[in-house]
Amino acid sequence: MQNIRVEVEDLTPVKKKLDISVPAETVRKEIDAAYRSIKSTANVAGFRKGSVPINILKARFASHVQEVVTRKLIESTYPHALGEKKLMPVEAPSFELKTEQISEDSDFSYSVTVEVQPSVEIDGYKGMELKKEEVTVTEEDIERGLNNLCKAAGEWVEAERSADAGDMVVVDFEAFLGGEPIKNGKSSDYGCIIGEKTLLPGFDEALKGAKKGEKREFDIKFPENYSETGLAGKTGLFKVVVKSVKEKGTPEVNDEFAKELGLENVEALRAKVREEIEKHKKADAKERLKTEILTKLIEKHQFEVPQALVNRYLGIILGKVVENMNAGIIAPDDKGLDIEKLKEKYTPAAVRSVKEDIVLDHISAKEQVDASALEVEDAVRNIAAQRGVSYESLMARIEREGALGVIRDGLRHEKVFDIIIEASKPAP
Repeated sequence: MQNIRVEVEDLTPVKKKLDISVPAETVRKEIDAAYRSIKSTANVAGFRKGSVPINILKARFASHVQEVVTRKLIESTYPHALGEKKLMPVEAPSFELKTEQISEDSDFSYSVTVEVQPSVEIDGYKGMELKKEEVTVTEEDIERGLNNLCKAAGEWVEAERSADAGDMVVVDFEAFLGGEPIKNGKSSDYGCIIGEKTLLPGFDEALKGAKKGEKREFDIKFPENYSETGLAGKTGLFKVVVKSVKEKGTPEVNDEFAKELGLENVEALRAKVREEIEKHKKADAKERLKTEILTKLIEKHQFEVPQALVNRYLGIILGKVVENMNAGIIAPDDKGLDIEKLKEKYTPAAVRSVKEDIVLDHISAKEQVDASALEVEDAVRNIAAQRGVSYESLMARIEREGALGVIRDGLRHEKVFDIIIEASKPAP
């Protein structure tokens, strides 16, 4: 690369403007190369291919050459400028041409505005005082775990009584708006579990106390962000026929039940339940430690974060919030908030997530921590097993979505936490 000149203006600690100038000699070489390429392929009446005079080529293809050379000069010099100034962009750059017309005898100049990773130095992460918890599993924990297993394994059986929390009410229903049936607003044998918001907010509550054979009518307001915009925020009338009320049967904890779960006897089942509870308690304790570690390091090291990264995380958070709202799961303090208010509410969480990543990325680089291809593969296999899908299909989806780096970052960050926890001291 010829001696390009790069000047950096700090617009903010994380937003830079680069003024880049390419010497005329380099510009001339690129223009000559562009015309040579055109000359070898151009079809111009009256001339053999490859023998068209340069003045004719310039008259016919000047604008094309301007475009090609401009693009090539930027593509070749912008990465070089970033490397020279040791800048790591976090978003697509914004280019502004300073040279209106490329000329063989003049320098080519342009500017770039881009957000970059902040320059930070994270220290004090070894020898931190942390509140480590002693994990114990009580008999009450084991009994609770066994009860949960029984509930999960239980089958739905008809109950000759009115419906209560936790019961499944099987209904036929049809929804109406302004006296007219709602399109696709009819269903048969729909199972609604009271206490689980599986259709619309308030639908399960309206079925409390219902009995087999009963007919009910009730109004339900569709969420403001309902997927069917014609229904969003409106109130529909639901006409319901109760087909049955079911309760979850609870199997007895005995050797037979243990064998159904692939274990030898009740003792082996209890041991397995203890092991799983201990694993979950240790994981929860570690999550609390991780939060404590990040809070202390973020409070100690103050730095600005790129808005592009904040926007990226905010989009992920709001996507989950809206998805939950559409499923009828709404946080009490989110009710009635429009998208701008939701953005305002969740921006601090997005900023925190960006700061966490920056802190962990810095330490992982400092400690030369990485995740091997085999570790990434094992992680994907574990996720696939938890979701009940094949490793191949999940890996194909992850690669298609470009999310493999997220998994690798997660593994690297987990190793960073292990280093910090291992080197920590107990808090007084």
